[in-house]
Amino acid sequence: MFGTTPGIWLKKKRLQEAYFQIAEQSKKPSDVYLEVGFEDLSHFSYAFKKEFGKTPNEIAKPVSNRI
Repeated sequence: MFGTTPGIWLKKKRLQEAYFQIAEQSKKPSDVYLEVGFEDLSHFSYAFKKEFGKTPNEIAKPVSNRI
């Protein structure tokens, strides 16, 4: 139905939620990775970069731009 396996679909959804929280809600990657279901920050960063082409820190807004 979704054209992929359930595990891959779920991982993409978790990464999309992480992207939203980091880019739009200005949360730190270190605060997000556990919340979206990753057990290890380095694995989260690897999967994130593989999915989006940038690390979580690269898309995070600088502190001075946070609301």
